Amino acid sequence: MELSRRGMLGGVGAALAVGAVGFAGAASVTDGDAVGDAGGPGGDAVGAGPEGAGSDEGGESGSVPVDPDAPFEARLLRDGDDDRRLFDAGDLDRVQGVIAEGDEHLVYVSLGEAGIDALRSGLADAGATDDPAGFVVSMTLDGTEVRRVELDEATVSALTDEEWGGVVTLPFGQASVAESVYDSLADA
Repeated sequence: MELSRRGMLGGVGAALAVGAVGFAGAASVTDGDAVGDAGGPGGDAVGAGPEGAGSDEGGESGSVPVDPDAPFEARLLRDGDDDRRLFDAGDLDRVQGVIAEGDEHLVYVSLGEAGIDALRSGLADAGATDDPAGFVVSMTLDGTEVRRVELDEATVSALTDEEWGGVVTLPFGQASVAESVYDSLADA
């Protein structure tokens, strides 16, 4: 199964016909300090992944199952005081990456049906479907923020569209951070 740009590349806040949504617009990206250089939570060197699957150097490899116990989580924040879980590794089915595209290093994740439902109900319950501009999504790896994205109407609309298949594009400015996210999520 392939989640990459051949089948499902998502742009900034837009869902393509094949159903990917891109979290490309970042409010802040803490790539520089997000993950240490020593290795990921599993102790492997950054980019090691299962048999080198983490780093793709511009190519495209197939997706792998997600480790449901990986310390990855996406939370919905509103003006710093409302905080709710949108999804975590247990809600994800597959991960693919790291795919270099220009200055970005992409990791693709696909949510399972329960994860899609949790994300949609979390957005609706918080009021993000009515006022997306007041919200950001913070993604953490082992408690350290690796991605922060301001929501907008187009992104929330794409995430709540019935045609969306649950694939999300996570772009990172540094390969080491993208590789750490991939390595943590990939079920070795």
